[in-house]
Amino acid sequence: MNKSTIAALCAVVPLLIGGAAAAAETPHAQPLAHQMLPQLYVAASLAQAACPTDQVVWVNWEARMSHLPTDKWYGKTTSGAYACAAAAADAGIKPAN
Repeated sequence: MNKSTIAALCAVVPLLIGGAAAAAETPHAQPLAHQMLPQLYVAASLAQAACPTDQVVWVNWEARMSHLPTDKWYGKTTSGAYACAAAAADAGIKPAN
């Protein structure tokens, strides 16, 4: 997965998770907090700039798991992007084993 694909997903996934269709049908639809994704970034450096005092993790949104830089799957899953660890945890993303 290249950076442009990740960037496109970063823009589209929140709409899908938030329920754009539901928002169109219901004037005041609110997505559930545990179903939302954290702010995602195409590069670890962008995530680190957004949260300079937090750990940057790789979020695999299909598995709803986060990976640390020392993990085997950090930056390598087919579905994922970089995020701040605290934001990922707040969104219900669980750390990998």
